[in-house]
Amino acid sequence: MRYTVYDSGALIAAAKNDQRFLRKHSAFLDLGVVPLVPAGVLAQAWDRRPKAAILHRVLQGCRVLPLTERVAKAAADLCRADGSSDVVDASVVLASITHGDAPVLTDDLGDIRSLAAAADRPHVRITLP
Repeated sequence: MRYTVYDSGALIAAAKNDQRFLRKHSAFLDLGVVPLVPAGVLAQAWDRRPKAAILHRVLQGCRVLPLTERVAKAAADLCRADGSSDVVDASVVLASITHGDAPVLTDDLGDIRSLAAAADRPHVRITLP
């Protein structure tokens, strides 16, 4: 099975009805690619207002990954190795790693690339939503 990981920038693009992102998302689903959303990312982007209906529709095609104790500790360790403090970004990189170095869609290219390098995964594909 193939995967891609969505950071909050991807979910915000969905909420804003960004057609470029929505085409990418649709293409992923058509190809059988499973979009993964770490729980912390969902918490950052969640919006229950009616105007966020597109976000809700996008999330129906995604798998939300839990923030377990193991993942939380690994995210803290990765942040420490990178000299950063954003455990949600670290959980995005960890989701990529645990799913075959899945590509990441993010608007936070620099931080995600830095964390990927700190995890010894500089080859992970990191692109804009």
